[in-house]
Amino acid sequence: MARVALVLAFFFAQSVVVDSQDKMSESVKLTMKQGLIMNQVLAIYALDNVEDPRCKNHTDLFKNGLRRFEPWALKMFDSSSKIQPGILLGNLVEFGNFKQCIQTRFNEIKGKHCLMKITPDLDLIKTILRFRNVTEKRFAKIRLIVEKSALFWSVCVPAACPNSDVARHFNKTIMEMSDGLNLVVSLDDKHCQTMESEEKMGLTQYVSISILLVPVAAGLVSTVVVPHTRNSLALAFSIPSNYRKIVSRRSHNDLDCIHGLRFLSTCYVVIGHRFLMAMFSPVINGLEILDWIQYYSSTIIIGGTICVDTFFLMSGLLVSVGFFQHVTKTGKFNPLTFYLYRYFRITPTLAIVVLIYATLIQFFGSGPLWYDTCEAHLKPCRYYWWSTLLHVQSYVNPGALVPPEASLKSLMIVSFQCVLQTWYLTCDMTFYYFSPLVLYPLWKWRVLGLVTYAATYFFSLSISFYLAWVNEYEGGMPITNQLFETEYFQRHYITPHTRAPPYIIGLGFGYCLFKLNGEKIKMSTFTKATGWVLSATLMATSVVSCHIFQLEDYDYNRLEASLFISCSRSTWTAGVVWIVWSCVNGCGGLINDFLSCFMFRVLGRLSYGIFLLHLILQLFKNAANKTPIYFSNFTTIFDSLADLSLTILVSFFFTLFYELPLTALEGLLLKTKKVAPDN
Repeated sequence: MARVALVLAFFFAQSVVVDSQDKMSESVKLTMKQGLIMNQVLAIYALDNVEDPRCKNHTDLFKNGLRRFEPWALKMFDSSSKIQPGILLGNLVEFGNFKQCIQTRFNEIKGKHCLMKITPDLDLIKTILRFRNVTEKRFAKIRLIVEKSALFWSVCVPAACPNSDVARHFNKTIMEMSDGLNLVVSLDDKHCQTMESEEKMGLTQYVSISILLVPVAAGLVSTVVVPHTRNSLALAFSIPSNYRKIVSRRSHNDLDCIHGLRFLSTCYVVIGHRFLMAMFSPVINGLEILDWIQYYSSTIIIGGTICVDTFFLMSGLLVSVGFFQHVTKTGKFNPLTFYLYRYFRITPTLAIVVLIYATLIQFFGSGPLWYDTCEAHLKPCRYYWWSTLLHVQSYVNPGALVPPEASLKSLMIVSFQCVLQTWYLTCDMTFYYFSPLVLYPLWKWRVLGLVTYAATYFFSLSISFYLAWVNEYEGGMPITNQLFETEYFQRHYITPHTRAPPYIIGLGFGYCLFKLNGEKIKMSTFTKATGWVLSATLMATSVVSCHIFQLEDYDYNRLEASLFISCSRSTWTAGVVWIVWSCVNGCGGLINDFLSCFMFRVLGRLSYGIFLLHLILQLFKNAANKTPIYFSNFTTIFDSLADLSLTILVSFFFTLFYELPLTALEGLLLKTKKVAPDN
């Protein structure tokens, strides 16, 4: 078919450019060989045995138009896929030309873009992988990546033709062309799109936009009113007031290094998610990813999921310090205030993002994958918004099915959760709810508190080990584009009872810092050097150790994998604890100066917005792609920096108009002071 396309392009270049309707009706004389090739083209791309009268008429017009090289017919043919190069390198997705197809018009004829899925059997996949020297042993390790691989092929047909006729014709055509191969050709109705397929805004969307504009309007009005009044409500929305909060140099405690750790960890998350998008999106060199995951450089990304535990540590640390400062000052603990403060500090801002996902994201773009991406991330927010806002989705949603309409699972990231990354908030809020069970005994009964603390930590560690052992999880994160459907992700990676150890370490660390009451602990040079070396070793080992599980010659060891899964996050956390400890005790040197610099204070205040918003940009940038991408470290890091730059900009305004005003309103409504530092 590539040869056919080349011949037709040559024909078109040789033909006279048609400027008038009269000339369009003139036939183009073809030689016998050219006529045979044209017949082959029409046999493939023009539907046959069509029952629908309107479709038959439009198909006949398309055939005649292509024989005459009429521009509209050439556009439709040009928009259809031809056999792409690099299939043996993993170039499995050919989108044709989506925009050109749906924009094609000729009298009543309109173009319709259909994306078909051609699924090979496992034996054919193994045969192709042998060209990459993939052995049976290696195949067992990468099976999750390749077992659902499929070729995606696009055609442009008249919009009047029923999808059933399109599916029948191309199923017959492709099966004839691939005689001897065990293939299954399928076409989902939702993967045929026309210009009219694009959803139009309705009342729900206009209401959502109005809600989103209220804080912006309030900010503009308050900016005018505040100079003439000290009204607390107006001050909450004041743009200058909130801007000063973002760029403030004030520090409320000695934990300034937290700002740098928070922002750098957020950057790590954004970069990791961009690599995830790149690996699991249509790429022209998909099989090179199989080689990439065996390089040590890839371990920085594959093992980088551990950076989330830095957030758990910091959250536990700040909650612990805030709790003991509060109860020491007031002499009492009010559970209702404790819980309400945290819930309303986090949830209203999250609700804004859930609203965007549930009602507006489908209007951000278009493309062959746009519908599927929206279905995978919009419907969970429509169905499970309540579990997201109640912070229980890690327990409520994992058994939920992805909407059946989202069938291109091999081409995109699908999720059962509303706002994918908020599994972290579910864990963090669960830890916060249960933290008094550890903190209160430490305050009232020190010995009992220490026993409770140790028992809680080892209990969570034991659960993690037990689940990894009985389910025989491979060490580290599974590398598969079906990641979010794996049992490991749903039952271990995102569940609070397995992710608690770093948070518990943070609670204990916060208690130690509080008891020191600002006292600096003197350490010898040897102790400092040993601590830094040990910290670097623990953190590096926690990341790099997962590499061994990706190697072809590694034989699965149940005990080794279970220990890594359950303990690696605690060892990473221990390394971060030393960094914070050194900075607090004045031993951080240049590292403390770097992490505590003013730039990170500002960016750290934007981190929550970056966390909530970055995946919107990443997911829907991928969904709007009209061609596959090329996967490499350079291009992905380049895209990551673009993600960060744009997300920081958007998060600045998000924080200015939404997060800070909503936080101020929470303080006014509850009429209470903070019981824990912001984290």
